[in-house]
Amino acid sequence: MSRQLVASLENKLHPGPVELDLEPVREVITAAEDELRLGAIEDRDRCCGYFPALAGMTGIRTELLACSVFAEALPAISHAGMTYRFNFLRLSLVRQSADPAFHLDSDAATALTGDVGSLNEREVLRLLLNLSTQEERVLHYLDVDPQTTNLIAEGSYVRAMDPERLHTRARVAVIPPRRGTTVYGLTFASNRVLHSGLDGEHGHFIAAYGTETADRGGAG
Repeated sequence: MSRQLVASLENKLHPGPVELDLEPVREVITAAEDELRLGAIEDRDRCCGYFPALAGMTGIRTELLACSVFAEALPAISHAGMTYRFNFLRLSLVRQSADPAFHLDSDAATALTGDVGSLNEREVLRLLLNLSTQEERVLHYLDVDPQTTNLIAEGSYVRAMDPERLHTRARVAVIPPRRGTTVYGLTFASNRVLHSGLDGEHGHFIAAYGTETADRGGAG
């Protein structure tokens, strides 16, 4: 159904910056990065990730010991009254995409394996950390309430049907590179903000944490 009026995001839904000191896991981060880098070198797309929620699925690597140590060493992060649990790590040696593909996450664990039918009944809260010491991570998002524009679901992937029409609503939030043990990130409700992460020239190294709640007032 076509909607005439496209509303802006509520102010509280715009991505908010996070700064953390991860000194206790400095060596764990380095080991996970080295492990993923080796995996990416061997990968056709020069990308490697650790997704515990996808264990057992075809093409998913599970023998990533250093990454599992990372997940055990930093299983959850508390910020602004919310507790975000570890979801995945991913590293790419090359830029994976040059153009944003605005979408909504259907779950916290992988972003793409949740129930689309209950998307409006849940709050998927994401904490995205940039672990790279070289590259910025840029989150492109639309200042648009998804319920007031046309969306299309492809499996568990929900995207904007006509992003070109919304180009004037595009916004950017930049996550600086890690400096020593200081790590920067963003928090946002990833099933209520149409978003797309884009790489720097030399790819990315990110950690994703998240939580889900039925309380739609929880995103803050």
